[in-house]
Amino acid sequence: MPEVYDIAFLGGGPAGYQGAIRAAQLGAKVAVVEEKFLGGVCLNRGCIPTKTVRASAEVGRAMRRAREFGFEPVEAKPDIQAIIARKERVISGLRRSIAGLFQARRVALVEGRGRFIAANKIEVEREGQSSLIEAAKVVIATGSRPARLPLFPHSPRVFLADEILTIDYLPRHLLVVGGGAVGVEMAAIFRELGSQVTLVEVMDRLLPYDDAEMAEYLTGVLKRRKIAVKCGVQVCAVEEEAGNFTCRLDDRSELTPDTILLATGRRFNTEGLGLEELGVNLDKGRIVVDEHMMTSIPGIYAAGDVIGGWLLAHVAFAEGICAAEHALGLGSKMDYHVVPRCTFTIPEYAAVGVSEAEAEAQYPIKVARFPFKSLGMGQCLGELEGLVKIIADAQTDQVLGAHIIGPHAADLIHELALAMRGGLPSRMIMETIHAHPTLSEAVAEVAQALHGQAIHSAPPGGA
Repeated sequence: MPEVYDIAFLGGGPAGYQGAIRAAQLGAKVAVVEEKFLGGVCLNRGCIPTKTVRASAEVGRAMRRAREFGFEPVEAKPDIQAIIARKERVISGLRRSIAGLFQARRVALVEGRGRFIAANKIEVEREGQSSLIEAAKVVIATGSRPARLPLFPHSPRVFLADEILTIDYLPRHLLVVGGGAVGVEMAAIFRELGSQVTLVEVMDRLLPYDDAEMAEYLTGVLKRRKIAVKCGVQVCAVEEEAGNFTCRLDDRSELTPDTILLATGRRFNTEGLGLEELGVNLDKGRIVVDEHMMTSIPGIYAAGDVIGGWLLAHVAFAEGICAAEHALGLGSKMDYHVVPRCTFTIPEYAAVGVSEAEAEAQYPIKVARFPFKSLGMGQCLGELEGLVKIIADAQTDQVLGAHIIGPHAADLIHELALAMRGGLPSRMIMETIHAHPTLSEAVAEVAQALHGQAIHSAPPGGA
């Protein structure tokens, strides 16, 4: 007889494991079916590995800048194998932590690949053996995978986004194809580790879906770090010979990298799950859901990358929890109005809400900015590159969008996200006392500027 559960999750990534723990908190009998490792792409190949290697790159950068801070410089030669080994230790520890949470919450981990044989029945295959589980409700959280461009050869030196941080050597010249969040992060990291880096983006600028001013600012930062940036062009031919590539671009230029990273989008993991047989509504491979994460089939939900939209781990967290709560009788629904998004370049870029162009098309707006170089703590830390920008409704003073480039931008953005979530006017930020000296004062300075009360900025047109 199959094991019977109140709710089962197909996939133990961000949506699956957080949804499962929330379901257990609500008293449900819960199972998670996972083919590989708990934590999904985020923990094992994406978010956590990237930030761990980035931390190593930042240590190297700090050592190279030692003289600025009154120390004799020391050699900062990266050991890529040691860096990757540290990354693996971090991943393993966090993976064990999730397993411990499952044990503490009595969440059953069913190892293997799951497939629907009925709306409430899942067949799980592992190493040629199969088992069956039943669940009154099922949440599909099978995630996504990188898209491979057919132009590029299958080679041990051509990496997809999920593979690049398994590398065991430091590239001499890394070609990054794709100027979205993953591409610019990897370009920044490998440049700090010592690789020559060229970043190619087919659209006319990096981060083409973010605020244009901030994308231009970040592009300038990357170029000052000696990253070659080529926008509005694409690779049209690739030849491999003797461990090197010859890449021809459609602007008639030629590159000769020894390593290539393809950071050009993702595909949804919906194949082989039995969804078509059940009649689950799909749209170009993604699962279509409503605001409660419900699919077209009663009792079946989906969350995370597999539904498209925001392919972000923290959005998947929220979607998995929403699906679990609604499946177990709560009235939860997703609200995507306030979604912080962070790009972990060096320095970071974080944003919430709309760009200036998007806001201007819908509202009368006011915009203010403040540079980190004018901030006391920025000077103390030697972090002079960076900018805070807030876009507010000129009539209501509510924050419509906020963008930060600079140290700890991904942490600083949440003050603005909370203001947006609560519908607070930017005046509330201005009137909140911010500790000195801190990086958060940059946010307060922008709020002051929105109200004509900037302290550390010269008046418009004045000396």
